[in-house]
Amino acid sequence: MIRFNPTPALRTTGSALLLALGLAASAQAASPASADDKGRRFYEKVCARCHEADIGPVLLGRRLPPVFFKTIARSGFNAMPAFRITDVDEATLQAVAEYLSTSKPKN
Repeated sequence: MIRFNPTPALRTTGSALLLALGLAASAQAASPASADDKGRRFYEKVCARCHEADIGPVLLGRRLPPVFFKTIARSGFNAMPAFRITDVDEATLQAVAEYLSTSKPKN
């Protein structure tokens, strides 16, 4: 019977490759959930104060594109204040916009 006995260099390279693949796969799998969760949390903490209290329009379940939400948030509209980059960073605003564009209506 022939037995495979890898060299130490091959074992180290193989381990590093498996680790890198594992980290890449876990980061890729975690990213969408993390972004959605970040958007949902910000919405619940900031936006829902008006948009679920009959002050602003209902946003959940509207199926509008993310650019719509980002534009209104940065520009303001009627009673909606404009949120500057110092109020909400671009990554958070993008996460909120994506969350809202794919959200289901609240029952």
